[in-house]
Amino acid sequence: MLKFYPDHVPARVPRVLGDMLIILWIVAWALCGFAVYQIVEGLQAVADGITGTGRTLDAWIESFRNAVPRGIPGISSFLTGVADGLQKNSGDQLISFGGQARDTINNMAITFGLVTAIPPILIVGGTYLFLRWRDAREMGAALAFVTAAERSGRLEQARAVLAYRAVAQLRFTELMKASQDPIGDLAAHQYDGLATAMLKRAGLESFRLYDKGSERLSEPATPGRTSNSSPRLSEAAGEREEHRRAQP
Repeated sequence: MLKFYPDHVPARVPRVLGDMLIILWIVAWALCGFAVYQIVEGLQAVADGITGTGRTLDAWIESFRNAVPRGIPGISSFLTGVADGLQKNSGDQLISFGGQARDTINNMAITFGLVTAIPPILIVGGTYLFLRWRDAREMGAALAFVTAAERSGRLEQARAVLAYRAVAQLRFTELMKASQDPIGDLAAHQYDGLATAMLKRAGLESFRLYDKGSERLSEPATPGRTSNSSPRLSEAAGEREEHRRAQP
């Protein structure tokens, strides 16, 4: 189970801001990589120029070939051979070199763009995503613990477990904010304050671990408040007293 954001609103703010910043980080570096790609792709003009020069030479050679007189023994074949040699060693070669240069520049543009964008995205973004996943898994596990306790009806035992974990894992400043006497609370089985602090540390509010018919963990019991069974006990005691007085 994964839970990506805590119940407590102030605790959500750093995570929301972190998520927004990491998205901006990824987008910014992706744009930087695309910009580098476009800059290198601008060198395609050189390749296009080489290809254009080869085509121009081919056009001139073709014009020369068309201008060679036909039917002159020796001369016509000689001039046609010269034209073919020039086309093969100059125009066609330049066109081939321009195509190769274009492919090379395109591959370089993609490589430089990826090299620019991927390392910062993977290092920073990957680290952040791993930490967020671990945090979400921890909060999800805490929520699963609370859900299991509520489903089994062992809320008091769950509060005891959380209280002992609070004493073992919370920093002393957090521990003393949760209770003025943590050891005394454990000895007296007063787990509410410590359990609430541990739930808050796990990203959950105290309302997730209390019986719907009882008081919340964060609300200490008031002296004037009685349980549902108190009126019945008082009634039974009164009946017993009247019965005792009626006897001779």
